[in-house]
Amino acid sequence: MATDLSPRHLYESRNSKRVITEEWLERKIETLNIKFRYFLTLSFTYQQRNVLNQYLDNQHIKKVILDFFYPNRKPNNRIRLWFFTEPHSSGALHLHIFMEGMDGLSWLSKNNRKITINKRTLFDIVARDFSMDDVMTEALTNHLQRYIRKLGYGKQSVDWRSIGNIKYRLHYVNKSLSSVDFDKWQHLDYENSDLGELTNGR
Repeated sequence: MATDLSPRHLYESRNSKRVITEEWLERKIETLNIKFRYFLTLSFTYQQRNVLNQYLDNQHIKKVILDFFYPNRKPNNRIRLWFFTEPHSSGALHLHIFMEGMDGLSWLSKNNRKITINKRTLFDIVARDFSMDDVMTEALTNHLQRYIRKLGYGKQSVDWRSIGNIKYRLHYVNKSLSSVDFDKWQHLDYENSDLGELTNGR
């Protein structure tokens, strides 16, 4: 049986997988009414090279994030997260996270919070020259660096961006489907990503 294995055929096959995956994720966002606000990138000092081990790390990372927002019981309407693993050219892995947001005042007032922020941020709060969103992301950055030891404390370890154009972000995180660097859909962590309805905070 003849099979076309030309470079063009392989490229078109990989590109088709990418388009189909992006469209499927777009439909998930719409049907689940997900309101992603942040595009978070974690770069590790102690990097994984095995994607299965990274999935195990992602489970811990998800717990650390949710514990920051909900130190006690996790509600059914908690924020949702998607995890995308990406390899560097060296083979080491870093992590992209799509994350919903929360109103800053609601976050701060609901629980007895213990947060860590920089002195400069504290002065800005006293002077009333601050954004509650910036305070929350700074506090979460410090929380992540404290409880995820592989992150380290470098400035590049935690990078916050607005989710911006969701189509663009989805296209970016699915780029491994257009290459041979990863096997099929390994970049998407199905187990830890909230791709279905939440029940009992899970």
